[in-house]
Amino acid sequence: MALNAPPPHLNNMMEKEELCSFALSIATNSSLLMVLKAIIELDIIGIINRAGPEAHISPAQIAAQLPTKDPDATASMLDRMLRVLANNSILSCSLRALPNDGPIERLYGLAPICQFFTKPEDFGPMVLLCQDKIYASIWHHLKDAVLDGDSAFKKAHGMTVFEYLGTDMRFSKVFNDAMSNYSTITMKKMLQNYNGFDGLSTLVDVGGGTGQTLNMIIAKYPTIRGVNFDLPHVIKDAPKYDDHGKVIVCDYILAMESENSYSTRVASNLDICMLAYCGGGKDRTEQEFEALAKGAGFQSFRVVCSAYDLKVMEFLKKN
Repeated sequence: MALNAPPPHLNNMMEKEELCSFALSIATNSSLLMVLKAIIELDIIGIINRAGPEAHISPAQIAAQLPTKDPDATASMLDRMLRVLANNSILSCSLRALPNDGPIERLYGLAPICQFFTKPEDFGPMVLLCQDKIYASIWHHLKDAVLDGDSAFKKAHGMTVFEYLGTDMRFSKVFNDAMSNYSTITMKKMLQNYNGFDGLSTLVDVGGGTGQTLNMIIAKYPTIRGVNFDLPHVIKDAPKYDDHGKVIVCDYILAMESENSYSTRVASNLDICMLAYCGGGKDRTEQEFEALAKGAGFQSFRVVCSAYDLKVMEFLKKN
């Protein structure tokens, strides 16, 4: 036993207390995401960022830059909300004693993760999408979807997510903004790490949405003929390519075994989003991707590189 280590029965008590705290943090975790949504909508991260590099400012200073009717009440509420983000390593926090023996106040700054929540290219729109009332409502139908084998989104809104996007212009903009920002961040990394676009004459972006990804690729490889392919009726007219063609897949790969890491959490979280939003949509393990490639007639499959947690894979018609 190590010197000064607590006796075994105290270790067990401490472990149980930690587990209790962990359980309660899970039970109340939705508050963190809704606070982050409100902070993004209020542009609080932008306000702190504009205060200067490594700046720490008070809730009162932040409230002074908002169109609030009651600055004192706003500052008090912001302090409590920002403390939640600081306790989750999204913001940093320091203390300052006010003059004349005044109270201690908290000052807030940007933690390293805020580089991914600072405009213009950030995951803020993804937070707004995932916490949007249209998406949030579907989780209340997940139990019934499991029992019925249906999509939770369809149960909530009576149609598929892509059908719904054509009926709600507000939500369509929220969705497209999130996808565009996400694609920009990940594609920049992919273009740094992957050179498999060299020598291609034609590139078809399947499910290309608004074309953001394709535009970025063609900007770096201007000789490529780009086709943004996102319309079902085009499939029957899609040309067959020669034996030198390949499919490039940039996607998350699910771990075969349970792992406690940010990357595996992201992959499994997004897989559940696909289950709830898209019905038949799913993420895959590496073995499932290889089986998909071989089942479609490709002779070779390989994982080439990473773009953050995304994996860049190639399905090759010939070895």
